[in-house]
Amino acid sequence: MAKKSQKDNKKFIKTKKKLDDSVEIEIQKNPSKTLGGKIFIALIVAGTILLPLAVVIAYIIIAFR
Repeated sequence: MAKKSQKDNKKFIKTKKKLDDSVEIEIQKNPSKTLGGKIFIALIVAGTILLPLAVVIAYIIIAFR
């Protein structure tokens, strides 16, 4: 049980500060397994497939008026 609670306590984004004052950002979890990642994937799919398809259909409807 302790391993599970330790695993759940991991932060999604981990930042590290290097010696040269630069900041390194690490993503700890797979984005497709989080709610925010799933929403982001759905937005990308909608923007690359559904939106252009809707625009093409709209132009076809306008062209045949």
